[in-house]
Formats: sequence, structure tokens, C-alpha cells
Amino acid sequence: MAASVLNRRASQMWCLLKGIWPLYAPLPVSTCCNLIQVANYNSRPLRLNIKDAYIPDWNSERTPEWQKTDKFERKLYGRLGSASGVDPTRLWPSPEQLNEMVAEERGWYPSLQEMQKNIAVKERELINYSRVILKVTY
Repeated sequence: MAASVLNRRASQMWCLLKGIWPLYAPLPVSTCCNLIQVANYNSRPLRLNIKDAYIPDWNSERTPEWQKTDKFERKLYGRLGSASGVDPTRLWPSPEQLNEMVAEERGWYPSLQEMQKNIAVKERELINYSRVILKVTY
């Protein structure tokens, strides 16, 4: 569609410039000259090595710091598997890290029994508060 619009516009402009097509009596596009738009551009191929996987050198100072983290090693092992050269035993948390994670989870997310106790306490407070209000109003 876009090419046909461009061809029509281009041929109309060509005819206007030549003086063939007067402004007061427009002619159909087919009677005017037909121009075809051709793209003569081919981009260069990218010079990338996509066949081999990129494995950073962890000992080099030119390697960015974010590629030296454990998170990146986990991601690399997930993509490439054992070809990444990452030791799979390093991907799991140590017992100390696991204990820290469990303690943090206990702090942020209480157990079901604790939540039920909190709900029961709030209900008792609401009942007591409503009793006090009823006594005051009578």
C-alpha cells in the first residue's frame, strides 16, 4: 500500500514538473508516467561470533564487576550448563546463608498459627470495644 501511494505521488510530481498534468484537470495516474521505487541498500552483515558462547574471564580486570557475581554465574550455568565452566556446587546457598534466609522469612512472614492468634486477639478487642460503646450509649 505504501509503495503504491509513493508511486502515485512520485508520478504526479513528475508530471507536474514536466507540465504534462494541468492543475485544473487531473488525469488518472495510469495515463501519467509510471515510476517504480527500488531500494538499493543492503546492510553489512554483523561481525559477531554467535556460534560460540561468551564466557567471561573472572580473573581479568577488564571484566565488569556484575559478570563476577554469583547471580551471573547462576544465569550462565542455566544457559550453557556444564559448558560454562561454573562449578555447580557453588550455585546453591551455604548452610549459613540458608539459615539467614530462613530467619529473614520468619521475620517477614509469620506462621499460620501466629496469624490465627493475631486474628483471634483482634476479634476479642473488637468485641470488647463494641461492649464498651453499648454500655456508654445506654
